[in-house]
Parts: sequence; structure tokens; C-alpha cells
Amino acid sequence: MILALHRLRRDEEGQTLVLAAVFGLILALCVLGTVNVGRAAYDKMQLQTAADGAAYSQAAVGARVMNFTAYTNRAMVVHYASIMALSAYQAYFHFLWAAAKPALQLAGLFPPLAGPMQAIIKFLGVLLNVVDGVVAVMTPLICAANLLLYGFQEGAWFSFAARLVNLPPEAHSGDLPGKQYKSLGGLWNGLLALGNTFSWAQVRGYALAGNPLQLMGQNTFDSFKIIYNAKDDNVQMARMHMVEVANSARQPWVAYGDKANSLSLLPGPRHWWLGASWVGLGAVARTELGSFDPKNGGFVGSILKGSGQVWSGNRLEIDAAKKLPWPCGFTEVKFSLFSLAMMDRFFPLPRPNDNGYALGYQPTSKGICGGILKGLLNLFFGGLLGTVGTAMQTSATATFKQMPGLFKQRLFWISPYVSFSPRANATPGPTPAGAPGNFNQPDFIVGMNKSATDYNSDLGASNVFGRKFQVKIGGGLNTGVTDFRMTNTATIPTLPSGITAFAAAQVYYHRPGDWKEMPNLFNPLWGARLMPVLESNVAAKIGLANNAIFKQFILH
Repeated sequence: MILALHRLRRDEEGQTLVLAAVFGLILALCVLGTVNVGRAAYDKMQLQTAADGAAYSQAAVGARVMNFTAYTNRAMVVHYASIMALSAYQAYFHFLWAAAKPALQLAGLFPPLAGPMQAIIKFLGVLLNVVDGVVAVMTPLICAANLLLYGFQEGAWFSFAARLVNLPPEAHSGDLPGKQYKSLGGLWNGLLALGNTFSWAQVRGYALAGNPLQLMGQNTFDSFKIIYNAKDDNVQMARMHMVEVANSARQPWVAYGDKANSLSLLPGPRHWWLGASWVGLGAVARTELGSFDPKNGGFVGSILKGSGQVWSGNRLEIDAAKKLPWPCGFTEVKFSLFSLAMMDRFFPLPRPNDNGYALGYQPTSKGICGGILKGLLNLFFGGLLGTVGTAMQTSATATFKQMPGLFKQRLFWISPYVSFSPRANATPGPTPAGAPGNFNQPDFIVGMNKSATDYNSDLGASNVFGRKFQVKIGGGLNTGVTDFRMTNTATIPTLPSGITAFAAAQVYYHRPGDWKEMPNLFNPLWGARLMPVLESNVAAKIGLANNAIFKQFILH
């Protein structure tokens, strides 16, 4: 027994058992740490995915609103093009009537033709009144339709702004499908809602002033000033943009009187020309939407002085062009021997005296040689041409006077619409009051949180708000602390405990292929995409873009 005990005392087998026990605990902690790091990374990725989805969702809704605005703006453009087409037909009929009526009256001087000519004159007069009546009724109705479309636009913009005030987290947890992630809450919700709403409100080009809802109201008020041609740079820019786009939508026949580069050789179309070697007879025409210079005097004064018009003109003329010898130096001399101009115009308020006019025989010339030649020709043809021009002018003037009172009004106005202002920097301003960046394309930030109580399901883990493990060996010696909490009061005091994720998305303008035009609200080419948080207008507005702690946290 004594020998066995001596051998057992000297036996070295099993000496690693103690080390195995000690390192087994460390290995278990490492395994637990690895599992928890993996779980934390998984939860962070799930939360970030949810935040990205929520941000993208807001940008997608914003893109729909802007595309809806573009579609309704294009509908307004079509309406203005329709009004210009009505004006072109009306002016053309008046122009033909001015030429046809004297000819019919002249033919009626022969007794056999007197009855038929009078019947034709009465029929054409009634037909012209019908055309005038249709134009007088349809023009204000079309303008009213544009006002209704503008009301829909403002409703869509205010509806989305109200949505941004209480941003919904539109994504769910990957492992808890029935449970939504939480927003950051408190101060963060207010800051993000403020920045998101400012980013949306400033798309229309106005400076930072007041709160976002006041800014939206200012947007509406400034847009409405389009209707009376306010003396304001934003208003004038919006009006000119609409005028240019609407004029570009005209059909060639409406705009210039022709449908092809080659002019008709027969009288009848709005634009035709029949010429000899140096003299020609023909007609030209033009219809256009225009905007007067802004006037002082407020709402009533601006309208009374004219805030917008559609004008349509037709001209019949005999022009000459001839290379003359000395003293003209064999240069081509051009002049108009005869001219009859007819003009029809639409105004915002009843102005019958200005709605239409005609100018008869008006020969013009340039230069001394042209004046001499015109004078010689006038000796032979001036009396005849003057008589014809006076007769046609009288006929045209009588046409305007014979219209019923309602038909003389031709009410027209340029309606308000939601416009886009590209006045911005490439990058956001360094201060909350700075100019927007990214060419004023709106962006939105979403912040989400999985709180410590949701994140830690282990009993007692919520007391420390995170996965925290401590190892103490021998006499309370602290050999290390492994802390898997994603936020704590030492790093980001204002963030809630648990894991947090931020995401930003932008409503951007994209034309397939090469990007060749500024963002605008006339083409429905707006889409949504994710973007870096720190490059967004919202981060700049709420002071996060230049916050060192926030940058470190976001970029971590």
C-alpha cells in the first residue's frame, strides 16, 4: 500500500486536466462570443435591410408624386396646345372670311347671282359664329381643367408631406415576421421628420424659412401667383418654362401654317406661296402662346393689364425681290407691295376691342432703291391694291363686331402648376440653412432600432442592455470584458440602446442613355435609389453631415 502510494505520488499522468478545465472555460466563452458576434451581425444586417427598404419605399412614393406631377403638367401642355389649335382655326376662318366676303358681294352685283351669293354669305356668317361660340366656350373650360389638375397636384404634394411627418417603418424583422422594428423615437424622429419634410418642400425652389408646413404653404401661394403674372423671379421662370414647352407641343400647321418644308403652290392652306421670277403672292401664318411682362398693381392690376395671351395671325402679301443696277449696286431689293394682316387674341379678362384686328393695304420697303421701286409700282397699282385692302379690312372688322357678346370674350389664362427648381449646389450646404445639394433632388433618411429588451431574450440580459460577458479569474482579477452592445451612452448619448441602422434614399431624375437635360417636372422620368446617408440633403439640414461622432457611427 505504501509503495503504491509512493508510485501514485510520483505519477505525472493527468496533469493537463487542470489546464483543460481552465482553458475549457475560455473556449466556451470564445464559442459563446462567436455565436453572439454572429447573431449581432445577423441582426444588424437584418435591421439595415429593413431601414434600406423603408427609405427606398419613401423615395418610391415621392417619385410617384413627382411623376404624377409630370403627367398632369404634360396634360396642361396638351390643353394649351388645344387652345392654340382652336385659335388657329378661328383666325384662319376669319382670315378667309375677310377675303371671301368682298368677293361674294362683288359677284352679287350681277342680278342672276345676287340671291345665291346672299345665301352663301348668310350661311358662312352663321358658320363663323358657331366657330366663335365653340372657341368662346371651350377656352375657359380647358383653362378651368388646368386649374383642377393643379389642385390635384397640390393635394398629392401635401399628402406626401404629411406622410413624412410621421414616417412609418415599412419593413419587418427577418426572424420575427409579425413584429415591426421600432423607429428611433423621441428627438431623432422629430429631427428626421423635419429634415425629410424640408428636403421635400425645397424641391420647388424656395429658401429655408419657418417650418416645413409653412414652406409648403409658401410653395402653394407662390405657384398660384402664376395666374396673375406676379413680378417674381420664380413665377416668371415657371411661366416662361410652361410657355416654351407648350409652344414646342404645337403642330406645324398650328405653329407656322405648314406641315412640310415645301409650301403649297395653291391658295387655301395657311401657308402658301406662288411666285414668279421676282414677285410673289402668298400667305403666312403663326399661332403662339405668349406671356406679357409682369406689371405692378397686384392681382387685379396684373390681370387688367394682361397676364397671358394666345395670339394667332394670318397675313396675305405681295412681295417683290429684284437685283437692281446702279445706284443699287446690283443688290437684291426686297419690299412688300401689299399686305393684309389678321390677328385673333385671347386674354384673361373680357377685352373685346383687343381680341381681334385687321390691317389692310400696308406696303413696306427697305432702303432707297426699294422705296423708289415701290413708289413707281404704286403709281400703277396702288389705287387698286388700296381699294382691295380697305374692303378686306372692313370685312374683317365687321366680322369681329357681328359676333354675339359672349363670343367676343375668349377668356384665357395661364394656370398655376407645380414646377421644379434646379437652383442648387452639387453638394449640400455645410449648414442647415445652406442651399440643397444633388441638384435639388429630394432625399429621405430613415432610422430604425431593435431595442435591448427585444435584442436580448436571455434572462437578465436586459439589465445591461446588451450582450456583455465578463471573465474573472483568481481573487477577482478582471482579465477582460467582451461587450457586444451596438450602442451605449459612452459613444452616442442620444441614440437608444440596442442596435441601430440608418438609411437614405433619393428621388432622382434619370433619362435612359446619356443624361442630357436638367431634372424637370414635365417628363415622368423620376425613380428611387439608395444613397450614402452623409451625402444627403437631410443629413445636412439636421446638422449630421459634419458631426464627427455621427460620421464615425455611420461609417463603422
